[in-house]
Amino acid sequence: MNANIKELNLPKKAQRINEIDIISGLALVGLLLVNIGLFSFPSLHSSRFTLWTETWQHWSMKLIHFFAGGKFLAIFSFLFGLGFSIFMRNARLKTDQPMRLFAKRLLFLLAIGLLHSYFIWYGDTLVTYSLLGVVLAFFWHSTPNQLLQWSFFLLVSPIIIFLVGSLLLGASFFAGQNDGHHTGIITQLTNIYGQGSIKAIFEQNRIDLGTIRIVYLLISPQILAMFLLGAYAGATRIFENLLQNAETLREIQIGALIIGLPVAVASTLYLDQPADSFHYNMTQLFGTYIADPCIGIFYISSVLILLQKNRWQKILGPFSALGRMALTNYIMQSVICTTIMYSYGCRQYGQMSPSDGFILVIGISSFQLLFSNIWLRYFKQGPLEYAWRYLTYK
Repeated sequence: MNANIKELNLPKKAQRINEIDIISGLALVGLLLVNIGLFSFPSLHSSRFTLWTETWQHWSMKLIHFFAGGKFLAIFSFLFGLGFSIFMRNARLKTDQPMRLFAKRLLFLLAIGLLHSYFIWYGDTLVTYSLLGVVLAFFWHSTPNQLLQWSFFLLVSPIIIFLVGSLLLGASFFAGQNDGHHTGIITQLTNIYGQGSIKAIFEQNRIDLGTIRIVYLLISPQILAMFLLGAYAGATRIFENLLQNAETLREIQIGALIIGLPVAVASTLYLDQPADSFHYNMTQLFGTYIADPCIGIFYISSVLILLQKNRWQKILGPFSALGRMALTNYIMQSVICTTIMYSYGCRQYGQMSPSDGFILVIGISSFQLLFSNIWLRYFKQGPLEYAWRYLTYK
């Protein structure tokens, strides 16, 4: 295909793609399943395997990692790139300066992310997305083939760099890693978040915010690669021609599973190893740059295939409302979880086991599912979606 993103035919009328909303809603649940470990435990500094030593709790954590860890962040990254392509295409119907509109959209997303990260929860991804969105904008003129090539390069390059570094430096390459088995930091942060003053919580939140930004920086090539894969899907109109692309979707589904599954298994089996060990680092590296994107693509293609059947449209349809209000629900998850975990709420930080966290995720997601469907009966958008759109287009 020789046409670039900018030159694709414009639709007569901007139309919302329901499948995207359903995938976004499902991904929001999966993301909370992963984030609940950060909400309830100092996972940035220590391993939950240290505190919860029961075998069944270990397997609970491994199953969550296998099915969800990193996969749903990859899906949201894909959807962000897809949204970029659709936004730019529709923006051309409203203005002759679509890139200016996208810049405003990123600016206000950055503002929301900064407020979220500094005043609610350090684990925010919106700041990272808004900054990497600037890089994504430079691919507006790229052809679909170029988008694929760059995404492959971004996924493979960190693996090569890491392998070369480990071969040249040996064990010293991992010397700076935290071994993840210190009980002292667990007690300290449990006291701060679970029992400390609001001032102490905010100060520690600022410290942890700096740490997690480094984590996001390290995985930013993967996030950007998924942006580009989403932009590719938007450029080739896969989501708008699902019936015509049914065979292609099946091939993508099978291929992604074949590549991603063995790597996901390996990264899960070595999850409880010390963070400075060679096997842990290698399996997590391949998990981040191979398993997470591939399993994420497998999930997306599987949902699209299922939605071709009326039965699954009825089952998964309610998640569309959750996805249409993804920004509102994402921030709401942080408000609910920090209130439950932190000292100014229910003080459950460091007290909730992985299995209990799974139950909490079901409860919060059920509430948000009901809330979103009721809200959209009376309003066209979620409150934050409305504010974001108003600030972009006013």
